[in-house]
Amino acid sequence: MTRNDKPSFIRLSPQQVSKLEVMKHSIEEPVTRKDIIDGMIDSGYAVALKTVYDAGLISKRTYEDGLKVVPEYLKGEI
Repeated sequence: MTRNDKPSFIRLSPQQVSKLEVMKHSIEEPVTRKDIIDGMIDSGYAVALKTVYDAGLISKRTYEDGLKVVPEYLKGEI
């Protein structure tokens, strides 16, 4: 894995922003769009990591290294 210290920005369509707002309102605690996107990235990463490991595309060590950046709440699901 590489680390990029510079922030990246993505452009969202009005429809995507609207979808984020619906998601935001469905969560009881106060969250930002960034919180939602961060959670979606973490979830997608965890699923992808397990998928490539199960398919034999990465080693156990690479999988274990990848798990280091998976939030604890997701580790029980993969």
